[in-house]
Amino acid sequence: MGGAEVHLHEIFRRIVKLGHNVTLVAHHFKGAPTEEIIDGIKIIRHGNKFIFNRQFKNYYKSHLQNSDYDIIVDDISKIPLKIPKYAKKPVVGILHHIHGNSLYKELPFPLAYYIINSEKKIPNNYNSVPIFTVSESTKSELVEIGYNREKIGLLHNAIDHNLFESVQVEKSPTPLITYIGRIKNYKNIDTILDAVSLLRKDLNDFKFVIGGKGDHLNKLQKKAAELNILKYVEFAGFLTEEEKAELLGKAWIFITMAEKEGWGITVIEANAMCTPAIGSDVPGLQDSIQHNETGYLVPLNNAKQLADKIKLLFTNKNERERLSINSFEWSKKFTWDKSAKVFLEKIVDWYPELKVKLKSENN
Repeated sequence: MGGAEVHLHEIFRRIVKLGHNVTLVAHHFKGAPTEEIIDGIKIIRHGNKFIFNRQFKNYYKSHLQNSDYDIIVDDISKIPLKIPKYAKKPVVGILHHIHGNSLYKELPFPLAYYIINSEKKIPNNYNSVPIFTVSESTKSELVEIGYNREKIGLLHNAIDHNLFESVQVEKSPTPLITYIGRIKNYKNIDTILDAVSLLRKDLNDFKFVIGGKGDHLNKLQKKAAELNILKYVEFAGFLTEEEKAELLGKAWIFITMAEKEGWGITVIEANAMCTPAIGSDVPGLQDSIQHNETGYLVPLNNAKQLADKIKLLFTNKNERERLSINSFEWSKKFTWDKSAKVFLEKIVDWYPELKVKLKSENN
């Protein structure tokens, strides 16, 4: 799962615990059952990811249209489903970010072009319903393409604080930086490798650990070899949640140089382990990283400035500790329980007719 999937699952499994029924319809993938229940959420898998927007419309009309759902949540990602155009029930959208031109780094030109143009039509297809976004950056992006600011609510990403509180580790005795997440081209991990190559000229005893998997892994491994920095770089592969927390706890700095993000959950996860973050100065990360308070923002693809900031934190213990303390305090602001509560409160504001239903079920 990526951040969008974690966001949906964590919020709605809590809504189930509050006494509500939740059904998730998603595309099918190889090896998965067509139906199952996970954390109380009924999962229905239908169709495939490439034409799911068309398949869902037909499935909704034939299987779901006459069901007694009180509200439909349209989790908008890449190709919008345009549910408000054909559903007669209350609808609310959730949008993590406008992918925009970053898609050209990940997809063939025709598909990227199609998705980018689909995103531009979100105001036309969703102007009749309210939408949650996960950050002020995404809110601004949505307004920029023509959506009504007054119909946007914030539904923050959060983290599993119980997990991070349960993992007790010491900081690495030698400088350790890490990236954890999907290994994708648009994440620009190449820039971090370039920074590592610059750092080795002044520093010798440090490590950069990359956790995660993805289709850009082989290219990164090849680049690390070409830069002759394999001594400093470790590819840890897929990590369990506990292993992720341990690595973030040992790290001195977490780095993400993505082209853009909706928010950046891993930033807050690192902060929960008293680890400051350095990120690219782009939408999403501008929200999750408080510049000069919980970490630093540097220009996109600027390996020199990234290396300078890493070196500063490696050599300035007081500054590193200041950011670490601030990071931990910042992380405590974001809980999934709070986000679930915000969701339920806000949909009642938008759809007052649901107020009686919510009260009766919570009682």
